[in-house]
Amino acid sequence: MEKLYDQFPLEQAEVTEKGILFKGFIYSCSIAIREQWYGKDLRNISIYFDNYDDDYILVLLNDGSLTIAYRISNNGVADQENTENYQVMIHILKDQLKNRKRRSWKK
Repeated sequence: MEKLYDQFPLEQAEVTEKGILFKGFIYSCSIAIREQWYGKDLRNISIYFDNYDDDYILVLLNDGSLTIAYRISNNGVADQENTENYQVMIHILKDQLKNRKRRSWKK
C-alpha cells in the first residue's frame, strides 16, 4: 500500500445522488450501482486519484480492497443520458460475463 500512496494521493470524494463527485467530475462503478450507494445517505468516501489521468479513481472499500470508478460526466452535474448509457454498458458487461460462465460450465 505504501507504493500506492506514492503514486496516487489519498483524497476524499462525495457520494451524491448522481454518482461519486470528485474535483468537478462524476464517477461511478459497478459496486456503487449494485449496492445502491446513490440512493442512500450522502457521505464522503476515501479514494486514490491519479494526477495524470482523471478518467478514473480508485475507491477504497470498507473491507480495504479497491475498485475502479470511471468518469461518467465532465462536470458536477451528470446528465441523464450519460448516466443511462453507463448503466446500460454495465448491464451489457454483466450479461457477457454470465454468458462466458455458462459456456465454461458446458465444456
